Amino acid sequence: MTLAVGAIFRNEARYLPEWIGFHLRQGVERFYLYENNSSDDWEAALAPFGDVVELHRFPRHPGQLAAYADCLDQHRRDTRWIAFIDIDEFLFSPTGRSLPDVLGRFKRAPAVAVNWRVYLTNGHDVPPDGSVLENYPVPEPDDSPVNRHVKSIVFPAMTSSLVTGPHSFRYHARPVGEDGVPAIGPLRAPPTAEVLRINHYLTRSRQEWEVKRRRPSPRDGRVYSGRGRYGGDEHWITP
Repeated sequence: MTLAVGAIFRNEARYLPEWIGFHLRQGVERFYLYENNSSDDWEAALAPFGDVVELHRFPRHPGQLAAYADCLDQHRRDTRWIAFIDIDEFLFSPTGRSLPDVLGRFKRAPAVAVNWRVYLTNGHDVPPDGSVLENYPVPEPDDSPVNRHVKSIVFPAMTSSLVTGPHSFRYHARPVGEDGVPAIGPLRAPPTAEVLRINHYLTRSRQEWEVKRRRPSPRDGRVYSGRGRYGGDEHWITP
């Protein structure tokens, strides 16, 4: 395979079909999904995608970094690229080209760091009917500090399974951004998004954001206090 996605999820049944369908249209060939103690009807949501989803039951908590390490260990030789993203993140190329086609220009890179473009509530207090892409059309400004965060599309054969964070990994060479400039760590500034971009629907509705920010983090098990901090000490999300 050329491109797979690795992700861990909990109680995302409502959003999984749209998310998988979107990425299939972008050229993703396989989804390595780690189900983490969900209580909703996630099995029914995934049923139509049995031929492209490889499911792992993963009750460990916090489980995100361990799931990513397991994904790298199990699938290191199965695919050229694995994009590690969340169910509220949509990876695509603004050029309109397929993701495998775009990634062909990064043959020498161990990973490509792709910047966020963050979307907040767009005025929705409760979850509206319809799709995420239709309901949340207005992003934060491109130069918002929160957009400096990246997620990684990695070449698993050149990536260590000693995973220290969800945004960047340890590599056997230097990764690059979507603009070809060397990229180190979880942040890139300026946050370019000409060739590759991740639309991150960080909050969805206000009600969903309140639930999200009070549940233990899948990364470290901590519960965020206050409003939640993203994009550096100077930037607070107040949807």
